[in-house]
Amino acid sequence: MKKTFITMLMAFTAIIFSGCSEKGGEEGDDTQTVPTPEIPADPQSTSTSFTHRLLLVQHTGTYCPNCPAMTTVLKDIAADTEYGRLYNHVAAHSYNEAGDAAYSEAAESLSNLFCSGNYPEVTFNLTQERCGPSEAQLKEKISSLSKDKAAAGLAVAAEASDQAIGVSVEVKAAEEGTYRVGIWILEDNIHSVQEGATADWQHTHSNALRQMAGKGNARIYGESLGAMKKGDKKEKTFAIEIEKDWNIKNCKVLAFVTKAGANDSYDIANSVVCKIGDSVSYEYK
Repeated sequence: MKKTFITMLMAFTAIIFSGCSEKGGEEGDDTQTVPTPEIPADPQSTSTSFTHRLLLVQHTGTYCPNCPAMTTVLKDIAADTEYGRLYNHVAAHSYNEAGDAAYSEAAESLSNLFCSGNYPEVTFNLTQERCGPSEAQLKEKISSLSKDKAAAGLAVAAEASDQAIGVSVEVKAAEEGTYRVGIWILEDNIHSVQEGATADWQHTHSNALRQMAGKGNARIYGESLGAMKKGDKKEKTFAIEIEKDWNIKNCKVLAFVTKAGANDSYDIANSVVCKIGDSVSYEYK
């Protein structure tokens, strides 16, 4: 299925703070309190041998009658322990022709940049490298893009107040380079009727992109950490406003780190998912 895109800048309600701390307002004021969760301790402070997980973005929508073919393939791959452990999955519901409850402007913005417009489609590591709903081809792509060791590791903690999600993230470099770190909010278990569904479970949508922290290129490639040497650590804190149509109990944080490559490009160095109210420490080989 073909959908024509017009690339444009999208308006976001996400708010990002670097180095913010939790502060309550005076009694009677309406100052929003943003949690600043504590980053977990590094279990191997002298190691830089990190497990690598690539980033897989599924471009989809409930009006797309061919998209259940992709969700079926992705479900089978996720259940295959040889492949499912190698990546984190984001569902960008950008085909919003029929009131898709999992749609977001963030997802449409992401698809505008990377999707060819042929639905269903998967792209990898914030590039236009893509694949259709072929299990064999997807597995081949995942295998070819997976690395024995990641260029950087991530430790993440996330908490929510009534109005905002606070995220603390620390990046540790395994290779010298220039890095950025990004935070996206994903939501699971969204019910929205799927065109072309062949099973009831296909009407429930998970890993749906809700919001990307930051503005401009920071939404896509992350906030700058600058130059880092092997073993260096740098921290960032983020605040993302909770939108009224989210079920915060089903939300989670995707954190990723990108590393500067050739021609001003930024390549995904690693990614991790953290539940709200939880933390994830560095994962070593």
